[in-house]
Amino acid sequence: MRLCRYLLKNTIPNQIEYYSKFSPSPLSIKQFLDFGRNNACEKTSYLFLRKELPVRLANTLKEVNLLPESLVQRPSVKLVRSWYMQSFLELLEYENKSPEDPDVLYDFLKVLIEVRNRHNDVVPTMAQGVIEYKEKYGFDPFVSSNIQYFLDRFYTSRISFRMLINQHTLLFGGDINPAHPKHIGSIDPSCNVPEVVKDAYETAKMLCEQYYLSAPELKIEEFNAKAPGRPLQVVYVPSHLFHMLFELFKNSMRATVEQHEGKTEILPPIKTLVTLGKEDLSIKVNSLQIV
Repeated sequence: MRLCRYLLKNTIPNQIEYYSKFSPSPLSIKQFLDFGRNNACEKTSYLFLRKELPVRLANTLKEVNLLPESLVQRPSVKLVRSWYMQSFLELLEYENKSPEDPDVLYDFLKVLIEVRNRHNDVVPTMAQGVIEYKEKYGFDPFVSSNIQYFLDRFYTSRISFRMLINQHTLLFGGDINPAHPKHIGSIDPSCNVPEVVKDAYETAKMLCEQYYLSAPELKIEEFNAKAPGRPLQVVYVPSHLFHMLFELFKNSMRATVEQHEGKTEILPPIKTLVTLGKEDLSIKVNSLQIV
């Protein structure tokens, strides 16, 4: 009932003003690992998330409302805004509930899953809203630059928001994947990067072959400067890496196939160089072209 009243009035609850005054807590993968390995406590996680998640949602809602009114009123943007508002209000229900009650912890876990599912289509829906805006009002370089700045922050915030939810649900929700028993939540302490590269390539290749009836092959090179001769492994979230590589391979395959459409030459391979240095991991995807 509270949600309907707020959405109908299209107003910002006072709680959003309050929670948006706090900054999201900076978290590292090491902190996630240390918590998951050594002292994973559902009560501790609950106490942290019941404030941290509303803080992140409130900050995002405040930024959305700073966008041009003509963009905020696009149907798709209003839909995304309503999702964030609904999730914010649902999480507020746990503002003062005790972690000592097992039913509270169980219900909170279910709400987190519902929130995560509700936000599954945030990226394409927000993108559709921007398209709706540009179709109606045209392209303004200054406005577009500000919108792009917002979108960069918005999508980055969404990644960290989902990461927090996934860690809690995987650690305490019984969603353990038997194929990856050593994962700490969604984090793989020994993520084999070349294997993720190959998995992303194979998935993109399948789509490319369905659409174009052909696909370039993969040529992968590895260079481990940190530990020469050893498998190239890092501490990372495989699903995040897979998603980024999948999008890169899709774009590379499309460019390669369309560039060589109607030609008799064999499609050049997609060359991928994976390099692990002392500080950074670099992955370079290069679509070679036959001249």
